[in-house]
Amino acid sequence: MSPIDPTGSNPQTPGVKPETPLTPAQKQALAKLHDAATQFEGVFTEMLMNAMQDTVPQQTLFGGDNSAEQTWQSMLNDERSQEMAKNGSFGLAQQLESQFRNQVLGDASAESKVDVDRRIDP
Repeated sequence: MSPIDPTGSNPQTPGVKPETPLTPAQKQALAKLHDAATQFEGVFTEMLMNAMQDTVPQQTLFGGDNSAEQTWQSMLNDERSQEMAKNGSFGLAQQLESQFRNQVLGDASAESKVDVDRRIDP
């Protein structure tokens, strides 16, 4: 499956009838869908990494408190998950975009005004 272009351009595929050009509102709605799907993949990946981290025994080398290590590990998980989402490592965002594309294009005037610029923490 080829990646979805968030700008809304329609590549020509041999033997397939080209789609109608997208309106500016539809392009903006698709870009916002891309941002939301990428953010969702990042949050999901971070939750997955944190759950995996919880399965590791929490013992320190010298037997002391490891709260600082846990803080840094959480921050590292956050950064890793955001980078993985940007790169599309799992493909979850791509699947979400393909699932919601027609729905977003159908109501592009409302969907283009949705605020997805805030970050959602797990």
